[in-house]
Amino acid sequence: MRSLFLCFAAGLAAQETTFRATVPVVLVPVTVTDQRGKLVDGLGEADFVVTDGGRRVTFRVESPDLSTAPLALMVAVQTNDLSAAALLKIRKIGSMVQPVITGERGTMALLTVDDRVTVSQEFTADPTAMAKAFERLEPGRSRSAVLLDAAARAVELFRARPSGERRVLLLIGEAKDRGSAAKLEAVLEQLQRENIQVYSATYSAMRTQFTTRASERPRPSGGENDIFAGLAELVRLGSVNTAEALSVHTGGRKLAFTTLRALEGIVMRVGEELHGQYLISFPASGPDGFHGIGLTLRDADKRAVVARQGYWFSSPP
Repeated sequence: MRSLFLCFAAGLAAQETTFRATVPVVLVPVTVTDQRGKLVDGLGEADFVVTDGGRRVTFRVESPDLSTAPLALMVAVQTNDLSAAALLKIRKIGSMVQPVITGERGTMALLTVDDRVTVSQEFTADPTAMAKAFERLEPGRSRSAVLLDAAARAVELFRARPSGERRVLLLIGEAKDRGSAAKLEAVLEQLQRENIQVYSATYSAMRTQFTTRASERPRPSGGENDIFAGLAELVRLGSVNTAEALSVHTGGRKLAFTTLRALEGIVMRVGEELHGQYLISFPASGPDGFHGIGLTLRDADKRAVVARQGYWFSSPP
């Protein structure tokens, strides 16, 4: 994380609000919407109040139209047995994800998730390669969906990327984890340390089947009707909503879909938000450990703010 902080610190040195290049800088993408859910533009430093552990800090704001950091997007798609109906819709968005979300300067990669995490497409700026990777998505035979393991793997892959990129993980699958070895608290810490923003496009495996035409609906791999999977889903509803936890704590958003049109709308919404976010930055400081970030508007006026809830600080060795 320090290399990413230092890169941005050097880039900020010539700005009106300056930070020393040797000081790690906390980056906070911020989404501001009005009461109708539309993005609010035209805001500046005078409109925000930022606190670090309850203490007000000096910060700067980079408006959406001035943002220069390229976007690196990792898409993780659930491909277990229960995802067969949903994959019929998910395959069709492959050609729109790259142009809508990352743009020409960005790159993206694709992970598939069942009882293990597989890199289906390495990072690329080629929209054709990504569209083909989506078209190849097929359901497996496992009922597992290791969502947290996928997020942990994404962290590892992002660490190998160049510093200075905006890092975004888009999870497409059920809202709850099915069998990960990784723990939620540990994964959240890793995501926050690496400045990775998580968006989740979720569906119910049971409901999605009823929005798919019978002629398109795949046969259950086991030979038994998948109503038993639906019953298992109802039993599982009391568990932690993993997708929401990852999204909320990293400043992203959890959105649900049942139809192709709704999924396309989510892709459009994520792209709109990422390209309409303010980038707030301020110097990190001790003590070591987790620091809660407070971010409010001086004049809320029925406007909502979404941002990461904290960062982790480690003293230089």
